[in-house]
Amino acid sequence: MRVYQYLVLTVALTFFAGCSESIGERKEPIALDKIPADIIKVAQNEHPDLKFESAFTEIEDGQPVYEIRGKTKNGKIIEVEVTKDGKLLK
Repeated sequence: MRVYQYLVLTVALTFFAGCSESIGERKEPIALDKIPADIIKVAQNEHPDLKFESAFTEIEDGQPVYEIRGKTKNGKIIEVEVTKDGKLLK
C-alpha cells in the first residue's frame, strides 16, 4: 500500500511541478516611466491608439522583454512585447 501512495504522490508532484511557472517566465511589474523611450515608441508605433496602463519585465528565450499593456477605445486589453533592443515580439 505504501508503494501505491508513494507512486501517486510522485505522479501528482511531477504534474504540478510541470504546471508551475518557471523562474525564467516570472513577470515583474515596472512603472511606465521607467521603460526606455525607444521601447515605448516601438509599442506606440504598433498600436498608436492604445492607452498604456501597465508594464512588466520578463525573460523570454533568454532575453529581457518589456510587456506593455493598454486598452483600446472600446476597452479591449492588448499586450505589446518589445525586447530590450527594440524588437517587437507581439
